[in-house]
Amino acid sequence: MHLELDDEVKKWIRSKGNQLTVQILEVRGCCAPDIQDLVVLPVKPKNTQHFREFNIDNLTIYVHKHISLKEKLILKLRGFGIFKTVSAKAV
Repeated sequence: MHLELDDEVKKWIRSKGNQLTVQILEVRGCCAPDIQDLVVLPVKPKNTQHFREFNIDNLTIYVHKHISLKEKLILKLRGFGIFKTVSAKAV
């Protein structure tokens, strides 16, 4: 897996404690199609056994094992001011 993140994302992660978790969110409904998306949280996961750990520039990034290693994971900073957050996209 190749992780792509710029200096702004690294700075944001450092301000949140040097750890980031990328996990899969699945929403299933009876009357609508299932939705699957990536969720980014600035914390260490409770159960690290389900995650791969990547260390980049003294930052620890945990990526859920169900996200394919063949994919490239792009982390981007979104929002403004105190509403900034990181989003993830697998390509």
